[in-house]
Amino acid sequence: MDNIQQPLVSIVFTSYNHKEYLREALDSLVNQTYTNLEIIIIDDCSTDGSQEILKEYQNKLNIHLKLQKKNSGSYVRASNLGASFAIGEYILFAQCDDFAESNQIETLMETMLKNPSVGVVFSRSNLINEQSVVFSDDFKGRESKFKKSILNNGLITNKQMKEYLSFSCVIPNLSAALINHSIFKEINGLSDKFSVVADWEFWLNLTEKTNFYYLKQPLNNFRQHSTTIRSKVKMQTQVQEIYSMFYNHIDANQLKKSEIRKIKIGAGAVWFTYFIENKKLWLTSFKSIYFEIKKIERLPFFYLLLGAKKHVVEFAHRKLN
Repeated sequence: MDNIQQPLVSIVFTSYNHKEYLREALDSLVNQTYTNLEIIIIDDCSTDGSQEILKEYQNKLNIHLKLQKKNSGSYVRASNLGASFAIGEYILFAQCDDFAESNQIETLMETMLKNPSVGVVFSRSNLINEQSVVFSDDFKGRESKFKKSILNNGLITNKQMKEYLSFSCVIPNLSAALINHSIFKEINGLSDKFSVVADWEFWLNLTEKTNFYYLKQPLNNFRQHSTTIRSKVKMQTQVQEIYSMFYNHIDANQLKKSEIRKIKIGAGAVWFTYFIENKKLWLTSFKSIYFEIKKIERLPFFYLLLGAKKHVVEFAHRKLN
């Protein structure tokens, strides 16, 4: 399809203090095989020299550079700011420490246009280290039900996706997903109430609006390093955000009892996974987390036990497979 027929895709590129990855990330977007793009760069007042590198790109075609003079305090606010300038029919959020395969947008768009009921197309991502070396992929860490259902490319109905998201964030990388811009606007974008689970809540909210489509081909490279948001936020805050996210979704939507139960058990299961990661810290923080959760759920221990059971079954299934 030629450039005139291609729908415009807006890439919102957020940058903050990762100058060492900027050229690799931006070059991967500038050199996409899909050409009808606009790239909106939001630098959230970087202090490490990032802005000087970004200025090298400001005269390239269809790049709009927005250098902020004050830090917003949140990648979510920076992302929403970038989206407010976007005019494309579709939108993709690119992180400054990830980089894309050259055919990412073209492949995602081909799938989107062939599936009119779908508002989000996302792909597998390679997991890369600080030196950009691939060491795994994000599919390997997904829950067994998702992995069993999506062995190959495929449609995921909104009901299926809600079930997957009730237990795990099966789209862990925002940079891997192409989104219908009108649906993004419908749910008012990403919520800045959360520092860790904003994208998880975003996908959960989208299950009320649209179907999803998964591509098994890795089209994005998702960098793992010590300065990611989750690694910097303490366990107590993470668990509380997860519970708030799930229970806000229950309150905001008319869900079936079975859906509500799955979400509550999922919250318990996620809380229990932190025990596996760091038993000492989990036990130390248990009391404070428990009483915070009790403010929104009268049976937190009951659902924690059910969630733990679900997690153990899931863990056993992974070992057997």
